[in-house]
Amino acid sequence: MPVRPSAMSAILMIAVTVAGLTVAETREIDGALHVLQLIAGAAAIAAIPWRYRYPRAFGVVAVLSANVSPLTSYLPLVGVFVVATRRRVSETVLITVLALGGAALNFAAIPDPQTMWAMLLGASTLLVSSVTAGLFTGTRRAMVDDLRERLTRAEVDRALRDEQARIAERRRIAGEMHDRLGHRLSLLSVHAGALALRTDLSAETVRESAQVLRDTTHRAMEDLRTIVQVLHDPPCDESEDTEDLTAVEGLVAEARAAGADVSLRSTALLMVAPPGRPLAGVAYRVVREGLTNAARHSPGAPVEVVLDGRPGRDLTVTVTSGCTGDRPAPEGAGTGLVSLRERVETLTGGTLAHGPLPTGYRLRAALPWRKESA
Repeated sequence: MPVRPSAMSAILMIAVTVAGLTVAETREIDGALHVLQLIAGAAAIAAIPWRYRYPRAFGVVAVLSANVSPLTSYLPLVGVFVVATRRRVSETVLITVLALGGAALNFAAIPDPQTMWAMLLGASTLLVSSVTAGLFTGTRRAMVDDLRERLTRAEVDRALRDEQARIAERRRIAGEMHDRLGHRLSLLSVHAGALALRTDLSAETVRESAQVLRDTTHRAMEDLRTIVQVLHDPPCDESEDTEDLTAVEGLVAEARAAGADVSLRSTALLMVAPPGRPLAGVAYRVVREGLTNAARHSPGAPVEVVLDGRPGRDLTVTVTSGCTGDRPAPEGAGTGLVSLRERVETLTGGTLAHGPLPTGYRLRAALPWRKESA
């Protein structure tokens, strides 16, 4: 468990004071000068809590105070340690030389040369050990700070990735709601509108239309359950699992059953050499988007779906719808076309074009069809 800075400062102050008192006991305190020396030493020891805030000043005070007061004889060890933690060679060498010089000056008064050299050697060993410990501690702190900085950056990057993932998930859910549920609701709206406007329908026709509405509503409920599952599990996109264009024929048949005037023209080669994944799935999406927009904006107008292409060239999917002209088309959010463009460009590397015509509206996708994907 790491020691708090305040506790470590208290420990150092006590240790330096106790060690200094053992030295001070060898000297007789018999005058005002000695009392002032003890006071000065106590003041230097009291500066230990600020050693890391002012490391260079503390190092100089610690080294000089050892030559003034016997109470701070061991304070230079703390000073050189603090300066060494900064890992600056010039400062570390300078404070170490000053400490060694002060120790030599103090021990020069010892009459016995052997004792003097022994004490000087011991002081040098302690100072070198303190410098080494300071360098090691400084290196360790730098590594810890670097790791903390990396961890902070990693947390920021993770938060950014999470936010991007949430945005992508929201867009995917919005696309699923538009593509799946919007298509069903458009068919319901068209068929219900036809029932509301026609007053000359027979009972059998009304029953058949009600059955179509019921089936479409049932499919819409299934699509809604699928959308809810998107919030929990990765969705299983049936359009991306298809390898041929039979799903497109199913879309056209479903639209015709709902009362839409839809025609389908396709190259016979597409039945012999189906485009495979993901071309067939993206083509399915293009046709579904085109039929949904036609049912929503031009109900009752004729719609033509054209599929053309061959391996080695583009697979083109074109949905052309007429215009009724009896009422303005409702405004759409445009999320379906944005999602569709992303699929066309990302999954197949193709292009998507759409825009009004003099007689209606056209949606066209050109999907590169490589020979090896046939």
